[in-house]
Amino acid sequence: MAFYDGINGDPYVFFIPSDARNDASSTVALHENFRTRVIRLLHIFITLFVFAFFATGFSVTNAAPSRCESLEFLCVVGTAEQHADNHSILTLEEIRALADQRNFDSALEGIRRFLDKEPDHLEGRLLLGVLLIWRGNPDGAVRVFRELADDHPNLAEPHNNLAAIYTSNQQYRKAEDALNKAISVNPSYGIAWENLGDIRIKRASLLYERASALYASNEDGNVGVESGIEEKSAIMEKVLGKIGYSFRVIENVQEILQDRVDVGATMVVEDPIDVNIASLGRSPAACYSVGPLIDKADFLLTTEWFKGNDIFTSSYTREREKSRGYEVFIPPLGNRGKVEAFIEKMRADGIDDVTLINGDDLENGAVIGVFDTESAAKHRIDELWKKGYNTKHRPRTGIEKQYWIKAYPTMDSSLDKLAFARRFPAYPLRAILCE
Repeated sequence: MAFYDGINGDPYVFFIPSDARNDASSTVALHENFRTRVIRLLHIFITLFVFAFFATGFSVTNAAPSRCESLEFLCVVGTAEQHADNHSILTLEEIRALADQRNFDSALEGIRRFLDKEPDHLEGRLLLGVLLIWRGNPDGAVRVFRELADDHPNLAEPHNNLAAIYTSNQQYRKAEDALNKAISVNPSYGIAWENLGDIRIKRASLLYERASALYASNEDGNVGVESGIEEKSAIMEKVLGKIGYSFRVIENVQEILQDRVDVGATMVVEDPIDVNIASLGRSPAACYSVGPLIDKADFLLTTEWFKGNDIFTSSYTREREKSRGYEVFIPPLGNRGKVEAFIEKMRADGIDDVTLINGDDLENGAVIGVFDTESAAKHRIDELWKKGYNTKHRPRTGIEKQYWIKAYPTMDSSLDKLAFARRFPAYPLRAILCE
């Protein structure tokens, strides 16, 4: 009898002797029973395996995936989560893009969140002030720029932006002061120079308008015509029209900071500070002080010389008490009649340099000469004593006004120190730190 193994189709042949048929029958029956049981066990095993596979699959699907379980899924989720983290705090470029779309509320929210993370970021703080201007909150912008200027006294940009706000409020003097400060911090800051020029053009226009109005109210109306005030006003109006009178507000300091040489800044002090010129080697252009100038005419000539050489200047004055020699005097004699009689008696004795004192602590006294030195005053007292006159002496003082000039050359308008020394030999230049 032949059987097939079911594997390769080849017959598997058993030869059974005739004398063993009964035993063979029982053996075959036992073999068939064994096969039946094996097949049933296989069915049960396969059923359990399939059930376990699907159960495991559902369990994995419902569980939180790990990086090893689903790499592709985690790549997507990880990227999305990272994207969300990056956009919870916007970059300055993204904030500017929002402002360009006039979405100022979102831009302000973005810059505030940015500064919460980086409160000392220079560009971020500048951008906050600019956004407040655009949003219509100039007072808030002023606070931002003032704080930035206080925290970073070597920055010119906050002062320039403050000038823009003052100009919009027609506070031209404040604007000019702020721009002068920006230039003193960085004399090579072209934007501040440009804005300062615009300011002065505007102020000149206002002055011409005022002069024109005064001429019109004057009885002699031809004065304005002769001075050409109307023509000047018309020219100013044309210039202002071309300018458009819009300030350049700065929101970025990165490029400026990269190009700028590190220059120390100092506040204005009463006396100019002498420094070694070699120590100013880092400065793009050294700054200079001239003074004190006692003669106002010299002060005006010196200022005009700097102006003619395109060098920006600032100036200030000081008043101090100065000794003006010693005066010999007669103490007060009680009333005017007595002192006048006394003066007549002295003149009769040949003492002519005697003068009545009025409106002083020595009123109703008399001065008998002013002398350069104390010894000369004492010698005069001895001469008068010999003639029977008891006199005294005291220092004579007065208020002297001194003028100081500070010059701020730039790379484009350097200072010819030799030419200055030839023109003003009495007033040497002193190098100072650029403020």
